Amino acid sequence: MMNQRLPYLLNQYLNKSCSETELAEFYTLVNDPANELEFSDLLAEAVRNTGPEYQLNSSEKENLLQHVFNHEVDVESAVVTRIIRKRNWSRLTAVAALLLTVSAIGLYFFNNKNLSENQQAQNTSTDEQPVITPGGNKAVLTLDNGTVINLEDAKNGQLANEAGTLVTKTQSGQLVYNNKEEGTTKAAPGHMNTLTTPRGGQYQVNLPDGTKVWLNAASSLKFPSTFSGLTKRKVELSGEAYFEVAKINAPKKLPFIVVSGKQEVEVLGTHFNINAYADEANTKTTLLEGVVKVSQAGKSHNVILKPGQEAVLTADDFVVQQADLERSIDWKSNKFIFKNESLEGIMRKISRWYDVEVVYAGSVPKQETFSGTLSRFDRVEKVLRRLEMTGEVSFKIKDRRITVLK
Repeated sequence: MMNQRLPYLLNQYLNKSCSETELAEFYTLVNDPANELEFSDLLAEAVRNTGPEYQLNSSEKENLLQHVFNHEVDVESAVVTRIIRKRNWSRLTAVAALLLTVSAIGLYFFNNKNLSENQQAQNTSTDEQPVITPGGNKAVLTLDNGTVINLEDAKNGQLANEAGTLVTKTQSGQLVYNNKEEGTTKAAPGHMNTLTTPRGGQYQVNLPDGTKVWLNAASSLKFPSTFSGLTKRKVELSGEAYFEVAKINAPKKLPFIVVSGKQEVEVLGTHFNINAYADEANTKTTLLEGVVKVSQAGKSHNVILKPGQEAVLTADDFVVQQADLERSIDWKSNKFIFKNESLEGIMRKISRWYDVEVVYAGSVPKQETFSGTLSRFDRVEKVLRRLEMTGEVSFKIKDRRITVLK
């Protein structure tokens, strides 16, 4: 239950009327993790209200945040902020901006009154609904003979022997292909396997050549159980994956080729990410290390990427640009990093990771842009509250459907 002192204490603080005793009490309450969700609820509601003009200066912001979060805080770092247009700041806007420019959340603002039961029901809190948990290590492996293995349920150890290639699941939840060519055992080429992650899943696989692949949610990777006897290492990707391609010490180099939709990426040994979801407007290839050649299926034109660049495949051609590497592989670091990203784009990511349906009601600003950093392991209602704090949108959760409201 919400501590009834919080509305009073926060108002006292904002009006610079707190006594030393009240200030200590306020810092203690907002620094209590047990109150985080309740604070978020109140803040989400408060951002939709207005109030008299008020603004905290930088030193006041930093002082408050350092006490609240009990560690050093960069008041310029972002969590979830809307790009605020130039306008007069009300007290509420100042508070919202203050709270939304830190790397954690624990504060709230309320106009000197408590939420009614009806108002509380309008928040994204879903106490009576099933909890929508974040995604995790979930995938299905389909062998060449049609055998389907649910990796979430499978025990650690050897799962299969694909014509001489041992397929195992490690204690850390990775899928490993080990091609033993010593002695009389040599893996036979031509056996194709498919690793598929559901919505709300991700998985890592170590291919038989030593290449490491991290597969994001709602994605699939088709690959041979061995590259022995082949002239190239070719795999097919649907969705998103991060690759660390192994270099092979052999008389003849085997190029590593990733086919994703209308795009083909060729490398010898490098680190890169491909985002090729069918529901995204473009396919993006981002290079972190090495060199890759990116081409379009059926066309002779190609582009060569250097580290730090990305190729964006549009309907007609490639656009090469400098990449925001942290943002491009945020999912691999278990984060959502948004930088001027549209609400619609954000909700697609949320839909895939939390395995939920997203619908829009009324005149929702789908192209409104947001910036910020969130954990992919937060509960979905916590993520949505961060977006609600901007005052631009609100959400209603029923079962596994999220309705976006103005």
